[in-house]
Amino acid sequence: MKTQPDHNRITLLVVREAGRPVRQLQLSKPLALAIPAAAALSISSLVTSMHFHASRSIAELEAEAASLSLTNLRMEMKVADKEQTLQQLRSQVTALSEEAENIRDQLKSVDELEAQLQSLINPDGNTGRDTDSETDPLSTSMSTPGPLSGTLPAADTAVSSTRNYGVAFAAEPEPAAASSSLSAVSFRLGAISSAFNSTVAPQVGGEYIAVYQDDPLELVQETRDDYAEIRSLLEEMVTSITITITEAKEAKSAEAQLQDKKALSEKKRLAPAVIWPTHSKMITSSFGYRSDPFKGVSAYHSGIDIAGSIGDPVYAAMDGEVTASEQMGARGKYIILKHPTGLETWYMHLNGMTVNVGDKVSKGQQIGTLGNTGRSTGPHLHFQVVKQNKAVNPLGYVKP
Repeated sequence: MKTQPDHNRITLLVVREAGRPVRQLQLSKPLALAIPAAAALSISSLVTSMHFHASRSIAELEAEAASLSLTNLRMEMKVADKEQTLQQLRSQVTALSEEAENIRDQLKSVDELEAQLQSLINPDGNTGRDTDSETDPLSTSMSTPGPLSGTLPAADTAVSSTRNYGVAFAAEPEPAAASSSLSAVSFRLGAISSAFNSTVAPQVGGEYIAVYQDDPLELVQETRDDYAEIRSLLEEMVTSITITITEAKEAKSAEAQLQDKKALSEKKRLAPAVIWPTHSKMITSSFGYRSDPFKGVSAYHSGIDIAGSIGDPVYAAMDGEVTASEQMGARGKYIILKHPTGLETWYMHLNGMTVNVGDKVSKGQQIGTLGNTGRSTGPHLHFQVVKQNKAVNPLGYVKP
């Protein structure tokens, strides 16, 4: 029986290699139509996806190109700003150089004032400075050979010189804050100098810290502020030294007048043939008979007692030679002087003795100090005059 063809199915013949049979595939008609449609749809999706990725890549590349262009523009602006900053820095460093010159002039004034003050302190000309072996730092290191390189060492030298002067004057010690400011100036000037000079000094070290664009200008501004502090300090030093010199002149004049008065007074004191042996003129016990201060009975007093304070100077009454300088019971520490006139003067109850036996002494020369040694009720000098081995009244030879 003959079968009717199935119009809902499609037969596909697959021809393989030679010698192999043809293979027959039967597919339903909807499936046969769906396969090409699915293939076309897949290809269309793939093309759409590739187009989307290509568009996004192109957009990213355009954005990157715009970013690079903006970066390039910023770099050009930075280079322009760098040039402008360098110009400003050069002009400001030149201004600092002029400031260093002003400080050098002020240091010269301080040096002159110091010399003047030293001349008042040491009139013999010994200022304590070896001018032959020491080179003047102001004349050798504060030159300004150029606006960029030479001025920085000059300013640094000014800082160093200021430190030296701050130490030199006892009347105006350098404050701690000023010292730290001076150190900051040295550091900052070194940093600015390194920005212009790429030569690396040997034997240096430390971690790397980058200096950014604004740092040099900030350093210049800080250095200018430190220069202002230094200038203020120098002005205070000059004012203080000037006042000190004025006071020193006044004190020297007053001291000269006092020296003249003392010389005149000493001359008057040494004018008599026999001088009073102490500064004190208070006689507490006279020559002759008296009531003994220890026993309360009548006794003979061979000299006069002059009250005073322990340590008061005791002077030789006349020129003479020391014949005794020792300590003995009732006399305590005592000195005996023999004079060319044949007289002897005795000095008893001393606290200390500054001459020895055989010494030649002059009238008015200090021979000891007043004390309370030996048989004594309090600090005093027993002064005695002996003539031909006999005690005589000292008031017959000397008056208080």
